[in-house]
Amino acid sequence: MSNSIDKISEDNNSMNFLAFRWIAIFSDGTKIEQFENDIEHNFQEIKDKFSDLAYFNLTDRKGHMFSVDLINGLIGYNYLTLPYIKVKEKKDNIRLIYFRRHQVEITEKMIEKSHTIIYFLGIQWATINNENRNIILQIDENGDFIINGK
Repeated sequence: MSNSIDKISEDNNSMNFLAFRWIAIFSDGTKIEQFENDIEHNFQEIKDKFSDLAYFNLTDRKGHMFSVDLINGLIGYNYLTLPYIKVKEKKDNIRLIYFRRHQVEITEKMIEKSHTIIYFLGIQWATINNENRNIILQIDENGDFIINGK
């Protein structure tokens, strides 16, 4: 008997269900794409070189692209800097924020009813007064987004 939890592990090929894929570009010009030649790179490869990370992009098949410029502390959408993200204060120690949340609704018979992924993309930095600030986009699978920050 195969239930949806078994099916999730059988179909656990990320290329099949992720709406957005990432590309990391480093200060020396090298890049790592999440999927290259049918192989998925682990995010750990980026974390191992975090101090050299210059740009991080999320793209989908519909033409949406969200980008983080870690050099200047900017976030863009389809090659335009989002106006709400142009924070005037000087940013020190700019860091990438990126993670996904999965929401899976399962029936009482353990059959998957729905599976939604929300992507979180943003930056965190320290102000002149050494206060931590952040701006995070919450992006759904359709490319619609909400901006949050503190």
